[in-house]
Amino acid sequence: MKTTSREGGSLILGGPPKANLLPPEVGIAARGRVLRRNAVALIVLAILIVVAAYAGVSFLAAGAQAQLDASNAKTHELLTEQGKYSEVKQVTSMLEKATVAQRVGTSTEIDWKAYLTAIQKSLPTGTLVTNVVAETATPVTAFAPPSVPLQGDRIGELRFTATSTSLPNVQKWLDALATLDGFVDASPGSVTLNDKAKTYEVTITMHVNKYALLLRFDEAAAAERDKALADKAQAAQDAADADSGDSDSSTDGGK
Repeated sequence: MKTTSREGGSLILGGPPKANLLPPEVGIAARGRVLRRNAVALIVLAILIVVAAYAGVSFLAAGAQAQLDASNAKTHELLTEQGKYSEVKQVTSMLEKATVAQRVGTSTEIDWKAYLTAIQKSLPTGTLVTNVVAETATPVTAFAPPSVPLQGDRIGELRFTATSTSLPNVQKWLDALATLDGFVDASPGSVTLNDKAKTYEVTITMHVNKYALLLRFDEAAAAERDKALADKAQAAQDAADADSGDSDSSTDGGK
């Protein structure tokens, strides 16, 4: 039989009688054993997790060490093979240095013999070039910059005397010199008459730029020079064609 007390609790009447005659220490000890078993189980689980993690890390470390050993062995093998060709490397390095030195040493070289021949051919027949003095930059010393504003860049200067048996047309001479490779400018001195030789003499000072350089050992710079000279020649040809066209038009108009 079950009734409800005033306090709201349940009271069972007529149930089987129960009594706990064990001392409280027995219950406490039982609960302690359960807690200890749970704690031991957790510790064992934690140890298993740590062991598994250590085993995994050790496996990965062993794999990484094996790869490192293989790489070191390969590097050692390559260094050994490289050592066999050390003399070849030294010779190659010496050749590279010699090539650079050769290119730098000839970077300001001008073939003056060929250039003077070109000057001689540009002047009228019977004109003789004498008293030639050339001055250029060197690999370690730059040529003196222009002293007058608006003058072009130059890397060398050429002074010579042009001798003619007839009174020279100096302006025509200068126009002919302007067609030479590397020409920057030219200024004539006064025309003098050599009474003894019956010839006229004019001293000309001429400046040249980098396009007069020989550049025997610098293919890139030589290609740039050749392109610039080709563009200059094409521009001169275009100007000549334009002048010819204007002349023809004027002639047709006069008719």
